[in-house]
Amino acid sequence: MPRVSLPSLLLALLVGNFLFANPYAALEPSTATQPGGTGTGFSVDVRGSIYYLASDDLEGRGVGTKGLDQAADFIADNFRKLGLKPPPGQDGYFQPFPLTTAVHPGAATALRLLPPADSGKSDASGALVTDTDYTPLSFSAEKEFDGHVVFVGYAVSDADRDYDDFKGVDVKGKVALALRYEPHDKDGHSRWSADKDQYSPNATLGRKAKAAAAAGAAALVLVNPPTFHEEEDPLVPFSRAFGGDHSDIPVVQVKRRVVNDWFKRAGVKQTLKELQEKIDDVGEPHSVALPEGLRVAGNVVIERVQREVKNVLAVLPGTGPMKDEFVVVGAHYDHLGRGGSGSLKPGSNEIHNGADDNASGTSAMLKLAEVFSKQGSMGRSILFCAFTAEESGLIGSQHLVSHPPVPLEKMAYMVNLDMVGRVRGEVIYVGGMGTAPSFDKILADADEASPLQMKSFGRGGFGPSDHMSFALKRIPVLFFYSGQHVDYHRPTDDADKVNYKGISEVVDMAGAVIRKLLVLPREQYVESADAHSAFGGTPGSGGGGAFKASLGVVPDYAAEDVKGVRITGTSPGSPAAKAGLKDGDVVVQWNADKLDSVYDLTDQLKKAKPGETVKLGVMRDGQRVELEATLAEPKR
Repeated sequence: MPRVSLPSLLLALLVGNFLFANPYAALEPSTATQPGGTGTGFSVDVRGSIYYLASDDLEGRGVGTKGLDQAADFIADNFRKLGLKPPPGQDGYFQPFPLTTAVHPGAATALRLLPPADSGKSDASGALVTDTDYTPLSFSAEKEFDGHVVFVGYAVSDADRDYDDFKGVDVKGKVALALRYEPHDKDGHSRWSADKDQYSPNATLGRKAKAAAAAGAAALVLVNPPTFHEEEDPLVPFSRAFGGDHSDIPVVQVKRRVVNDWFKRAGVKQTLKELQEKIDDVGEPHSVALPEGLRVAGNVVIERVQREVKNVLAVLPGTGPMKDEFVVVGAHYDHLGRGGSGSLKPGSNEIHNGADDNASGTSAMLKLAEVFSKQGSMGRSILFCAFTAEESGLIGSQHLVSHPPVPLEKMAYMVNLDMVGRVRGEVIYVGGMGTAPSFDKILADADEASPLQMKSFGRGGFGPSDHMSFALKRIPVLFFYSGQHVDYHRPTDDADKVNYKGISEVVDMAGAVIRKLLVLPREQYVESADAHSAFGGTPGSGGGGAFKASLGVVPDYAAEDVKGVRITGTSPGSPAAKAGLKDGDVVVQWNADKLDSVYDLTDQLKKAKPGETVKLGVMRDGQRVELEATLAEPKR
């Protein structure tokens, strides 16, 4: 089926439940209103909700888009029609906060070829056009530069490989010209990556910029290699893809034709292709100082756009002695817009509709809101949360636990639904089942009563979705997830591929679990369960296959313009926890090396060994603290 695009006119029909009939009677709660229920008579249409949220009209619900705001309005309207109330002290259902949603090259950004110093000319004839001839990169330093150009190969400095493109050439105060990627073998694959379809970390633009800055370069100019990359010469999209990295020098990319023109004007005898081949043929550096007449000047100015984004929240009041406590039921409603850094279809400008991720979880959460709004709660209150900016790094849920609409200590349990739309073989995965002592029994009972077969997604609370923000605050969590698929983070994640019967079964199972949590005596978070999380770890945590050692920190991906690695917590019993690292710390040094970003920490963990003791420089409340951590084996 082609992707469905719903005209804006149909929004009213969706909200009114006239567009799609709901064939899953099992989803429907009793129409009789129970004590504590709202009794509005409104019914959530799960299929219609997913088709609307995943329609092209909503632009992929990317952060900063009108479509994301439309999705928020739709969710709030459902809450209102269900008779749910805003959280105490809030005027409405929205919890707004500012977020940098876009960055753009400023008007003063420029790049030009300078005339030879002895030409007598005072101006350049080689001014370039942004986005046509060149682009600055969003992690670039913002400053002016000028200088002679030095070719530095792939701008790689790797002591472990005994390879240094900066050895034997003087780039101090000069402009380094470098190829993207890294040395190729005879078939055009990386010489250094075990996976021939991938590159090693040396190919990352942030690492190239750091190496050039360490060598004293005034700026780095990147260009696509001509050999093995002949078909296209794309400029790197100016985006927030490098938001966690900040270069100390300006970084720009130019088109190959620009470099060819520079070489022709300056009388460079070797072509860019020949320079590349001298490196690729033998896998050794071939950096050269170019003629003195090849001089460039530039300026990088970056404009940042802040937009108001919002979580969408509603409360169903409980009854009885536990009514002042809450069970949080959440799902994120944002997605990737037209792709970008999270897309698994690089370079695509197609709308990524995110039907499974996470229109499915959002719609399931709305259906649960209907179920409980009509049944009521004879125990705890329920805080329903639609989180924003999950795809940007759990930012919406981090904001909520940092600015809780109800006291954090009153949040007893949290249930998260993320990607529940592709149930296959009647299998549902559940994470966090070890974070409270009674969860195993509650889940076993729900599993027994359901046609679904429950499988573990890890007993711990750490995982790649919003429940981790609550787990870091030691609130027991459960995570419902139907599994990975080929359409994940691609433009093909459309509503016609969703298993609606499966979502019905997930809602029934989650509803049975939540009913138990509403009256379950309060239980403490079981920290030891996090040693058994399925989640391998964030880049800073040191879990997963590429890391040789583990530190055990959780980076704060909402942190902007921070030099270092701000963390939101540590894994229980981890080297970081034992060293005394805590929420809010900014790790700025690893032994003698500065840490400017999470990528620097990643590099250190890939080189480190279990049992090694490292000295960490940490900024805490404006003061520098020195700590020592003995690294552990990564959890596999």
